[in-house]
Amino acid sequence: MEKITPEIENLLNRKLGLYRQLNELMGEERKAIIDIDVNALWKSAEKKQSMVEEIQSLRRDILNCLESKFGLNEMDTHSFSASYLIRTLPAPENEKVALRKIKSAIDYEKNLLSQAAIDNKKYVSEYMGVIDEIMAAAVDKPSRAQYNPKGYM
Repeated sequence: MEKITPEIENLLNRKLGLYRQLNELMGEERKAIIDIDVNALWKSAEKKQSMVEEIQSLRRDILNCLESKFGLNEMDTHSFSASYLIRTLPAPENEKVALRKIKSAIDYEKNLLSQAAIDNKKYVSEYMGVIDEIMAAAVDKPSRAQYNPKGYM
C-alpha cells in the first residue's frame, strides 16, 4: 500500500534539518561571543534570520500540502502545531508513527536551541560586565557603570 504522507514527512524532515543547523550556528555564535568577534555575530544573526524565514516557509508548505491533499487547513503559520497536524491527519496509524518520530526529534532540537539561546545570553551578560569593569577602571570611577546589562551606555 502506498504511503499518503511522504510529502509531509519530507517537509518535516527538512524542518528538522534547519533546527539542527540552527543549533550548530548557536555553537558558532557562542565561540564568536567568547572571541568578541562582532562581525561573526552579525553574520550569525543574518543566518539565523534566514533560517527562521525558511522554517516559516516550510510551515506554509506543510499547510498547503494538507489543504491540497486532504482539504484540511484549520491552522496558519502562527498557530501551526505538528501535534495537532499528526493527530487530525486522515492517515493510517503506521504513517503517523513516522511523523511522530520526526516531531519528537524537532522538539528535542528546539529544547537544545532554547538552552543554547539562554547560555549565549548569559555569556553576553558576563562579557558586558567585564567590559563595564574595564571602562569603569579606565575612567577611574569604579562605582559608576558604563554599560547596562543590555549593552547600552
